Amino acid sequence: MYEVNLINDEEITLINSSTIAHGAPRLLAGKVNLGINTIDSFSFNISPYNLGYNKLFPYKSKIEVIQKLKGTEKLIFKGRVLLPTNNMDSSGNFSKKVVCESELAYLLDSTQTYGEYHNISVKDFLKIIIDNHNKKQPDKKFVVGEVTVKDNNDSLYRYLGYDKTLDTIKEKLINTLGGELRIRYEGDIRYLDYLEIIGEKKPTEIRLSKNMITIEQEKDPTSIKNRITPLGSKKDDTEERLTIASVNNGVTWVDDIESQKEFGILEDSIIFDDVNTPSVLKDRGLKKLEELNKIKKKHKLSIVDLALIGIDKYNIDIYNYYRVINQVMGIDEYLRVIEQSIDILAPQSSTITIGDKFEDIKRYQNDMNQRAVSNVKSLSENVSRTNNKVNSLKNDVVNVDNHTKLNEIDIKKQKKYMIMGV
Repeated sequence: MYEVNLINDEEITLINSSTIAHGAPRLLAGKVNLGINTIDSFSFNISPYNLGYNKLFPYKSKIEVIQKLKGTEKLIFKGRVLLPTNNMDSSGNFSKKVVCESELAYLLDSTQTYGEYHNISVKDFLKIIIDNHNKKQPDKKFVVGEVTVKDNNDSLYRYLGYDKTLDTIKEKLINTLGGELRIRYEGDIRYLDYLEIIGEKKPTEIRLSKNMITIEQEKDPTSIKNRITPLGSKKDDTEERLTIASVNNGVTWVDDIESQKEFGILEDSIIFDDVNTPSVLKDRGLKKLEELNKIKKKHKLSIVDLALIGIDKYNIDIYNYYRVINQVMGIDEYLRVIEQSIDILAPQSSTITIGDKFEDIKRYQNDMNQRAVSNVKSLSENVSRTNNKVNSLKNDVVNVDNHTKLNEIDIKKQKKYMIMGV
């Protein structure tokens, strides 16, 4: 189901086969971790009897993980070997544990060149950053692809320092304008896209009694700020900044009283360097208060991806939105996959994280107050039936991925063949 290729210059070594062919190479373990605006990773364990065992070189060796399903291929991970570690277990068996990082990490291999830029579009500014990278890293070039992120006037005023390229993109663009990075491959060209949002709403449902094995819901209020002191531009050549006192009854801050009743006063100051009018500063402060006064809601699920056995049409993939239904926990809404962990040898053990979704204080209070024991009790029998059904589906996926069960047997066969010189 998942093929893994090890690449050294022009040499390609298959280290995990997607087939169950006799003697096909197998990894001992393998897991891909994907996220949004993060460097993805792939970690795996490899046996000394695998042909790729002695071909793993830090920063030089490349790795590709490809999902093969019903005659289709999808690139899941592409990156480089970062750290191979030799291991011996208590039974005297040797292996290597290998950690790999995606090609987005190439943007940490270069630093920027100082510059000051006026009246420049987001795309052109990103192109300058990537051009600086390409001049210093000719073997790790990117081409700026689709850019849909814009500022209000599409006319930036920015400085470039001497920071790492990826850190610069995050600080100068993502942290202020939002947006998401995506690496896209067309032939030998490595594109870097910068999009407002990646992904789309899919018809596949993730629901109790269908494909949901476990779910953990987290509501995190720790990022809440319910008193904001907005600060504008500096006054003359001093460190003192403009405040809203003159348009806010002598008070320099704005409050959310409902939130303070629930959590107490949680204060922060926000600097708006480009604001020099008190009334505008107050409006910006109120808007920021509304943004920061939210409960961060996140769910972690273990699921069965029914597309792997032909029941659902679409895979469950990072970036996309899916309707998530769990009657017991009062969940019925479209949520986005923001993290994904894929076990390439046991896809039925894969997990996803959905969120972050932000919930206002009133909804949070109502949800906490309305959580009824009777609701859980009335659905307990349904949960029991669900577990039986999902376990059955889980077994179906295991059966489809038969080569996982044969992993240990095949490795022993590989050892035998190598000893015999076959």
